[in-house]
Amino acid sequence: MKKFATQKTIVPILHVNENVSLEEQIAERAHELWRQRGREPGSDLSDWFQAEREVNEWHQRRHKKD
Repeated sequence: MKKFATQKTIVPILHVNENVSLEEQIAERAHELWRQRGREPGSDLSDWFQAEREVNEWHQRRHKKD
């Protein structure tokens, strides 16, 4: 009987530092995304736009809880 390895999906936890500007929050997240991709060059804009979406969504969810 063969056993199949199951691969777990790792969901990154978004850490937002509210003590810095929104632009810095996005830059920090974009840098995290770049590191997660193995520091490969060439996707800086897509990392930035993804980070922008994630940080904005985080802020929207947080304000809905208030």
